[in-house]
Amino acid sequence: MTPPEPTFRYAEHEDITDLLAIDNAWPHSPHWTRTQYETELAWERSVVLVAESEGRVRGFAVVWLIPPEAQLAAIAVRPEAAGQGLGRSLLRRIHEEARLGGCSVVTLEVSHRNAAARHLYETEGYITVGRRPTYYADGSDAVLMDLNLPAG
Repeated sequence: MTPPEPTFRYAEHEDITDLLAIDNAWPHSPHWTRTQYETELAWERSVVLVAESEGRVRGFAVVWLIPPEAQLAAIAVRPEAAGQGLGRSLLRRIHEEARLGGCSVVTLEVSHRNAAARHLYETEGYITVGRRPTYYADGSDAVLMDLNLPAG
């Protein structure tokens, strides 16, 4: 059965419980605290988007808009929504937010062990620009990736 098309909206304080649950479901997510999500919602440079379907938050993304760069800080979907294109849709919405915010490049870092995320970013046009050895708590390297946004 095909999942219903998600709707996207800016996150609200009431969404934090869902963000925490989605974040904590994945080993490579940032595992932020409630306070960190509250800070993101209050910071004028942070855009927190949620993807919703059937009245339930299915995924989210956080991007920091610091023109001319945007930094993808977090992106995750519920495990049962993985592999259905929701992460790609969220990523593309983040690209739109970055363009609207005056950014021409999106940067990110991802664990070298997170092959699924790296594949998603590569198929969306991101290129590897560097590496931070043993960056994450589990000892994995951070792969630094950039995407130059097309004008328009």
